[in-house]
This record gives sequence, C-alpha cells and structure tokens, in this order.
Amino acid sequence: MFYDEVQGRELEGVPTANVLEVHRPAQCLTTLLRSRRKDRLQSSAVRLVEILSRESKLPLTSFGISGSLLVGLHSPGSDIDVNAYGVKAAWRAQEALFALLEDNEYFHRYGVLDLRKLLARRGLQQAITFREFVTQERRKVFQGKFLGHDYFVRCVKNWREVTERYGEKRYRPIGKCTVSARVLDDRESLLTPCKYLLEHVRVLVGVPSRRPREVVSFRGRFAEQARKGESVLARGRLEAVLSAKSRYFRLVVGEGLTDVLRVTG
Repeated sequence: MFYDEVQGRELEGVPTANVLEVHRPAQCLTTLLRSRRKDRLQSSAVRLVEILSRESKLPLTSFGISGSLLVGLHSPGSDIDVNAYGVKAAWRAQEALFALLEDNEYFHRYGVLDLRKLLARRGLQQAITFREFVTQERRKVFQGKFLGHDYFVRCVKNWREVTERYGEKRYRPIGKCTVSARVLDDRESLLTPCKYLLEHVRVLVGVPSRRPREVVSFRGRFAEQARKGESVLARGRLEAVLSAKSRYFRLVVGEGLTDVLRVTG
C-alpha cells in the first residue's frame, strides 16, 4: 500500500523491480490460435473471437484473451474474458453482438437465474432492486453465454487513443454525491474505464455548487449503462480534477456497494 500523489489517496501497487512477467492478452490470443492442443475452454474462447471478428469485420489483432485463461489458472467452469482494442472497435463489436445474440445458435443472453446469480456475485442488493437490475442488464451485449460458458467482452482504448499522461491531472476525493442528469455524450460509454459526459446536472446529495460534469467508472459492469439523451441517477464518490489548464468535478461509480448509475428516463 502507498499514498499516490496523483490520485490523492492510498492505493495498492507492485514495485516495478518485483514484476517478473507481463501477460499480454493479444499475445495470448495469438498463442491459442496457433496451438494444436487446446482444452475445451480455450477452444471455445478462440471460436468466440473468430466469430466476433468475422461478424464485426474487425481483424483478429483487434482482440485479446484475458482473465484466468491469460495466466493459465482457468478451470472448465471459468469465464471467457475477451478484450477489444479501440473506440471504433468497441462500437462495431457491440453492433455485431446485438446481431449474434438474436440469430446465432452459440450466443445467448442471460436468463433470470443467471441475472440473480450475477446480482448476488456483484453484491449490489443494497444499490438496486432485482427488477431494475434485469431491465438494466438486458440492454447489454458485452456479457452473456457462449457454448454454455459465461463470456465478458471488455473494450479498452488502443495506445494511439491514450492522450493523457500520468500526472498531467491530479484527482482529489471529496466525498459521497448523488446527482440526476442527462447524458450529453456517450462515445466512451462502451470502454473500461467508461465515461459519460453530463448536462442538466442537479445535485441531490452533496454541495450544489460542486456539480460533476462527467460520470466515470473503472468497473466493466458500468459500460453500456446509459445512452446519449437518457436521464440518469448517479451515486458515487465526487472528485476534483485539477490540471494546469482547468478544474472540474467528476463522479466515480463502482467503488462502493451502494454506488449506482441508473437510467430514469
């Protein structure tokens, strides 16, 4: 544990001198594509990526395999965790999955029992009702079933799209905050971390003058959560974002059991 001056709070981290190996999801996929000795889960993961690549018209180099498969700790019941690289790739992958979940015999949406287990596994009973959770999760396509396995597609920026250098901005935690707002921009809503730019913000819990201009989350489950033009209720941790050129507030959701980002209209 160490105090991070940039984030303004205590975090956990590994000293670089102690890092022995870096696991790369894209390299893992390449290795599995070439392997002739894959187990059932590995074969299913490769097949999922191949179908998604074909239907989205994205090259296989736009994808990677992460999670337990990446580090060789998977079991027959493990999830299939897929990475998609790039903002445009995220939107094309989502469009392809909408079609696959409607017409493909291998892809299936979660049923009610699956969603009950998911709600319990995430520990969200204090944040949202089961009915609200079902409505929310059935709008999403980055999670579901493939050949009987749970899958999750996590979309991240590629390195060319990462423009902020570490330390250019500093973040100062302020406290809990709840707002109602409308989504102004959802271009990064499919990514991890995801971002939703806000307008017509009203502070329900917190200091009225400290209105966040965006909601962000470092948890994949808050991707695909809201769309441009929708009204939302958001509850999380308010932060001040400081740089040489600007100062503004943002709301971080996903770090507390009662955090929420819910569409209200």
